[in-house]
Amino acid sequence: MTTRTLTTRLRWVGVFAATAGLALLVAACGSTTTTTSPKTQLVIGFANPITGAEATYGVSDLNAVNMAAAQINAKGGVAGHKIKIISCDTKADPATGIACAHLFVSDNVNAVIGFFNSDISIPASGILHAAGIPMVSGASTNPQLTLQGFKNVFRICGTDNFQGQVEADFVYNVLHIRTAVAINDEETYGQGVSQYFVSNFEKLGGRILSQQGVQATTTDFTSLLTQIKSLNPGAIQFGGFNPAAGLLAKQAKELGINVPFISDDGTIGPLFYQTGGTATVGAYLSSEPAPQDLATAKGFVSQYVSRFGNQPTEFAGYNYDCVYVIAQAVRAENSIAPAAIIKGLAGIHDYHGVTGVVNFDSVGNNVTPQYLIYKVQPGGGNAVAWNPNTKGA
Repeated sequence: MTTRTLTTRLRWVGVFAATAGLALLVAACGSTTTTTSPKTQLVIGFANPITGAEATYGVSDLNAVNMAAAQINAKGGVAGHKIKIISCDTKADPATGIACAHLFVSDNVNAVIGFFNSDISIPASGILHAAGIPMVSGASTNPQLTLQGFKNVFRICGTDNFQGQVEADFVYNVLHIRTAVAINDEETYGQGVSQYFVSNFEKLGGRILSQQGVQATTTDFTSLLTQIKSLNPGAIQFGGFNPAAGLLAKQAKELGINVPFISDDGTIGPLFYQTGGTATVGAYLSSEPAPQDLATAKGFVSQYVSRFGNQPTEFAGYNYDCVYVIAQAVRAENSIAPAAIIKGLAGIHDYHGVTGVVNFDSVGNNVTPQYLIYKVQPGGGNAVAWNPNTKGA
């Protein structure tokens, strides 16, 4: 049965937020559904920032999820069930993201893919755990997500501790730098990556001259960077998102701080160059491999470009794999019941997706994640600078 894309439908849902004691209003957008009876559909909730500063990632991830669902539906669905995707725009805002989780519970979804931001995914996972709904993340990397004892939570991407370790290894052993300053945007993700960079850099023998947090909305870093310049660090490491990352890199160059700038996959993407301009050229960014850099994802990239007319972003392939992993779990248990899907996901072993092999451990982490170090090129593109799997400089 072919799929059809629904026009955006807005539903104002009053969600009681226990922590605030307020009703939250959230706009939910449904897409990629079929004419199959709702009782026979595999309904998957998808939550990512579709609007706002981080929408570049969210829109690309939603495209990938819709493409996966359409492909599976075109082949008859999974175990006799067509897939319906219900998307919810978190706007990268914790309160809105938590409202999305409540929306999915009220909609009785069978599974959830999300959330992009760790400061949303961690509290949202508790809501879905209480409701017994499986959750698979293709982008949320804070280790705490899978350390809460929730058997319904799974993650295909890597974690901040591994990412911070890769950054530290690169700065110390490849760039041979011995001093650094570490800055984060005071959000869960940025704090996590930066902290793990610090601990691993120090463990290797490096020295952190300063470790500071800044608000993600900061636009003027002059005072902070003036202090940093006086410390004469060998590198600047930033954990967090744009536009803060681009502005930080730009203003550092303007103050004459010409040392390597290291950041993460919250930074990688067009907005970094658009915000920081030529000052970002030469910056090093750690990230899960972009689909374009994976031999296993060539078909996915080709299909994505043909369907949407642009290149997929870094996490699109992981979210695409999330749909197929959920489908694999349904096939294994021959059921779309949430409890059965959780059981099926826990049994995933050597699933070969477009992003590589997926094996979930006892807490729901993929034990075979990958990270690369990219270098920003003139014009804003990214080229692989170091692959830690080969240990080549």
